[in-house]
Amino acid sequence: MAFSPPRSAARVASVTVTFNPHAQRLAQQVAALGGQVDEIIVIDNGSMPALGVPESEAAPVRFIPLGDNVGVAAAFNIGIREARKAGADFVLLLDHDSVPTPGMVGALVEGYARCQSNSVAPVAAAGPRVVDARDKRPYPFVRLGWLRNHHIQCGDTAQDAVPCDFLISSGTLVRVEHFDRVGPFDEALFVDSVDLEWCCRARKLGFALFGVCSARLDHWLGDHRREVVGGIALVVHSPQRLYYMTRNRFLLYRRGYMPFKWKVKDILRVCAKFAATMIFLAPRRQYLRMTYRAVRDAARGRGGKYRPLPG
Repeated sequence: MAFSPPRSAARVASVTVTFNPHAQRLAQQVAALGGQVDEIIVIDNGSMPALGVPESEAAPVRFIPLGDNVGVAAAFNIGIREARKAGADFVLLLDHDSVPTPGMVGALVEGYARCQSNSVAPVAAAGPRVVDARDKRPYPFVRLGWLRNHHIQCGDTAQDAVPCDFLISSGTLVRVEHFDRVGPFDEALFVDSVDLEWCCRARKLGFALFGVCSARLDHWLGDHRREVVGGIALVVHSPQRLYYMTRNRFLLYRRGYMPFKWKVKDILRVCAKFAATMIFLAPRRQYLRMTYRAVRDAARGRGGKYRPLPG
């Protein structure tokens, strides 16, 4: 069967990183990408059981099983290299739990072109409006501030494209040639803060980032939430995920290109998160042990995949 070309004249390849995905959700994503991109590249990080090859009738799918979990950053880098070899102008980065809405990719490409024509700085990437498909909760675009960050909701602005300091990786459209200047994703971070670090690096190098309101992504953001007291809900992470979150933040505090205003606020945020976890969530001993290891490894400059202690 002949593949339908995407609406945009620019060549776009999507790169999805999978790790034990929800099979139906991934199938929905692949179906939604058909007709919107020129090629769908799926990089599997050693899912167990082994992931079947996704199929699409509207776009070619290239499935690359890695056999081991090398991390989100490394898997994205592999996919980007493959997209570049295939002649892609843009890569669309995706998690396995995201589903693009109809016309999202075309809206991103068109929004990127408008932003680039109106921006003095080169535009590194453009991202969609993200809505959590489970509770229809919209997530704002973010501009970093000293006392508080500026959260820009699309309903609060007449602009379709808004400048921002950070884009979550899933749904972000990146001009391939800009990886030459900004560099690849930092594989030492493995999973958490990978998108934050790359965005801050791009901004430090003089690139601009934009959110495009006319492009929408349905996304399952984060782990589940638990109401603890007084209607306050905490996002619950596994102890190992908390390790990555804590370690990577402490690693980033040491980097000069990370904004100082982010560091000040984030240190307070990490302390508050740790206190809430110790008070309200179990297993406390595992959370405490993993937090200790995270801070220790960060102090030693250790990144990469978490390795349990022998014995």
